[in-house]
Amino acid sequence: MWRRFSHLLSLLLVSTATVACALNPVSVAAEASWEMRVESCVFRDGQEQPIGRSLALFTNDIVWDFLELPDADGQLQLAEIVLHDPLRERTVLVDPRRNVKVELDKLKLDRLRVSLASWARGADDPVIRWAASSSVEEGIHHEHDDKKDDSAVVLTGPKVRYVVRYEKAASPKAAESYQRFADVSLLIKALVNPGGLPPYPRMAINRRLAQEAAIPSNVTLTLAGDLPLVGGLPGGVGEKVLRSEHRTHSRLLAEDRRKIADASARVGESSIVSLEGYAHPSAEAAAGVARDPADGGSVIR
Repeated sequence: MWRRFSHLLSLLLVSTATVACALNPVSVAAEASWEMRVESCVFRDGQEQPIGRSLALFTNDIVWDFLELPDADGQLQLAEIVLHDPLRERTVLVDPRRNVKVELDKLKLDRLRVSLASWARGADDPVIRWAASSSVEEGIHHEHDDKKDDSAVVLTGPKVRYVVRYEKAASPKAAESYQRFADVSLLIKALVNPGGLPPYPRMAINRRLAQEAAIPSNVTLTLAGDLPLVGGLPGGVGEKVLRSEHRTHSRLLAEDRRKIADASARVGESSIVSLEGYAHPSAEAAAGVARDPADGGSVIR
């Protein structure tokens, strides 16, 4: 259940172009080293306590992302670590609760991306089909309030509305790296938990933000009550409003560097599982199936 919840939050926490663009290696040898940290919190229906929290740490083109979700007592606990290394075309998801990881390379992501798009275009739900269509771009426009010096990208579609307020990134490089990581993150979470709103509308917004050399500061997502959330979870009565707040800093803290060191060690210590085993551990264990870790499994039904 918490994995499905993490996909829903990912529609706000990160802003995951296409995978081919997202994983295209970019040479940074001639560029000065840089770093950035992005703190994000997600709130639901006007509540003051966050229902999810994320910390993304950028060191040059390598990104470490730490996702916290509620435990059984409602306390936010570390639920997932993501390592994104585009130069090596490698993304690793770590489940610290089970001490397991899944590694995805560009080829595997490309295959899964095609499967996800094919599923979405053939879905019975017209909203799902819209989310994977080119008409998403037609629903995007920019808003700017000169008095408040406030800019936003707004996307309106059937039963879906995004309002993404943004601020200029420290550099175009920072905005590009943020988009590249965010797109991959969104795609992976959609693949781990298929069945809800595909990530393409948010990815279309990401492209607009990258064109503005911007990073989101506040995101509001409004969903109709009958729209499925993720992984087949049903909607509810009335609109659902999710809001995320993002705080960007140009330097990492000493604590951040300790987090990265600990996460790096955890990546090395965690056992490799298939994508299917990572996403659905109970089902794979019950079936008694030993899968090749190189085989991502079929997550698109």
